[in-house]
Amino acid sequence: MVPGRAGRPGAIGRTTRVADAAECPFCEGHESLTPPEVAAIGRAGGRADGPGWTVRVVPNKYPAFPGHEVVIHGSSHVLSLADLPDAVLDAVPAAWNDRRRAHADASYVLVAVNEGAAAGASLDHSHSQIVPFTATPPVLAQEAAAFDDGCPLCPLPAGHVVRELDGLVTFCPPWSRMPYETWIAPAAHTAQAALDPAFMRALADAVRRLRSLLGTDLAWNTVVHDAPARGAPFHWHAELLPRLTVPASVELGAGIWVNVVDPGRAAAELAEEGVS
Repeated sequence: MVPGRAGRPGAIGRTTRVADAAECPFCEGHESLTPPEVAAIGRAGGRADGPGWTVRVVPNKYPAFPGHEVVIHGSSHVLSLADLPDAVLDAVPAAWNDRRRAHADASYVLVAVNEGAAAGASLDHSHSQIVPFTATPPVLAQEAAAFDDGCPLCPLPAGHVVRELDGLVTFCPPWSRMPYETWIAPAAHTAQAALDPAFMRALADAVRRLRSLLGTDLAWNTVVHDAPARGAPFHWHAELLPRLTVPASVELGAGIWVNVVDPGRAAAELAEEGVS
């Protein structure tokens, strides 16, 4: 229970948002509107909490858990990860890795992106979340148990591939819970997530395809899942969840997801969006 998060913009009903660059606390020149930064990338000299940065990390003003942080994607008021310049796309994973190292004493560190009001983002300026946990989150524990009898992701589902580049495969899994659910995973079985520019570009590419097909106002979430313990059997992956439908009685009451778009069709449509 975190009653303090009720004070964040749009916490109830997601109707209040901070969209105007003139008032955005994540834009360059507004550093005083956030808690003091814990890290910054790209600032060549100058003082902390001052201008000149490419990516900035600050404590979440309304943390869900102790140590909850926000990674601000660029000093300009860019609203979608899909529209970030290459320099920012390259710097964001460096910030993610830095903060995972900073939280090395945590049992698990979740890297996640929320974009759009329907995905829970209260600020329009592109950003991501770093959430450290003192114990393995239930979803990760459940996923880790699935690897006891072998890797359920090997081989990756060939008939549902959207894109393959730099050793990463973008695909719509046959077990998709939501329409156009898209995963990114390494073709080779690897337990620990490689948070690097190649992954960030794969994620940006997937978001661009989804926005091209479904509209630029698309809201979505991405979570990165890797092994909850060093050496544990796991195949890391990122889950990209477009927020097109609302979980209702069957999903909430029975835990069964009803998907209205065949994942094979979704993969074919998204793959076509990359053909120029």
